[in-house]
Amino acid sequence: MKLKCLKLRRNVLLPIFGLNLICFMIIFLENVKFFQLAILTETKLPTTTALTAVPTTTTTINPTLARKLEKIKVDLNDSQLTQETMFPWRNIGRYLMLDPYLCKRGVESLDIILIVHTAPANLHRRQRIRETFGNESFFLPFRIRVAFLLGKTQNKTLERVLWFEHVTYNDTVMGDFLDSYYNLSIKGVMGYRWVSQYCSNSKYVFKIDDDVIVNMFKLLYSFYNHMSGKRKSIFCNLWYKGTMPILRSGKWKVESNVFAKYKTFPFDYCSGFVVIMTTDLMRPMYLAAQNTPGFWIDDVYLFGMLPHVVGGVTYYNYALNKNLTLDVKTAINCTKAEGPKCGIVASVTPDNDFWGYWQLIKNMYASESWNVENKVVI
Repeated sequence: MKLKCLKLRRNVLLPIFGLNLICFMIIFLENVKFFQLAILTETKLPTTTALTAVPTTTTTINPTLARKLEKIKVDLNDSQLTQETMFPWRNIGRYLMLDPYLCKRGVESLDIILIVHTAPANLHRRQRIRETFGNESFFLPFRIRVAFLLGKTQNKTLERVLWFEHVTYNDTVMGDFLDSYYNLSIKGVMGYRWVSQYCSNSKYVFKIDDDVIVNMFKLLYSFYNHMSGKRKSIFCNLWYKGTMPILRSGKWKVESNVFAKYKTFPFDYCSGFVVIMTTDLMRPMYLAAQNTPGFWIDDVYLFGMLPHVVGGVTYYNYALNKNLTLDVKTAINCTKAEGPKCGIVASVTPDNDFWGYWQLIKNMYASESWNVENKVVI
């Protein structure tokens, strides 16, 4: 009897195992074909070949731009830097992960591409963004997409998890550099390049960090009207030239030989946790990075130095504690007190406050008391 049972179990389990193996192989081969297609597409798309670095010789650069670049080099004391450390983004190389059709699948144009600067290990933050304000189905007929920007990890187990995440969602963009705090400027330049190549059909680029929650309803039904029609524009909490001290110690330490003549940063620049940009700035700022020496504080470099080099950029101040906040309690209290008329569109949000704040936003805009006529254009 025991022998018969074993034979029966084997006869039942083998077909099941074989079917699972066949399904796994089909999925695996489809993913292989997808990755091959992505790599081939990256090398063949016309926009890729068009985005070669601008010449580094000043003979091909207009005199005004040459003076800007020379002053930045002096301010950064670049005589101590090699070409590789001065322009690390020239060596970003190919993408390790991307879906070249993320912004064009099923649509001709987008209203917003949400690009999220995220650390490899923050899988839970990426997932909750997919399920909430990064979920286009909540905001139709507006068209949005989300892309998560990250660098490489040295953790092999995490690397396998990241590949599985990419295969599942196809919304991660990984560059060929180590993901670290001091490489955030590199990550940002990669983002400018990626949008230029694969997402130029979006009207706006909305850059956030992965610990931010966005009231996408407020953005689309109110702020979108304010941004409409503008070109070469940046919307953010703005630090005006000469107002933000250069710190010589602590987390934001700048070495004494860098910006040595200054006590404050000599550029207008943005708080980088939430920045909205018109897409026409992406290619110029990526190309500007090829000749603008690097600076590790990404807020200053990405949203101050590069726009300064590009020139003709207009900033709109979406001020702290009026339109943006670092304190989620401020955002929650404002939303409860003022409802849809609360002017805060985004907040840094600790993990344990995320779902409560999101439900507050979602329930408010799902209620009968809200309608499009209630929108407030700032």
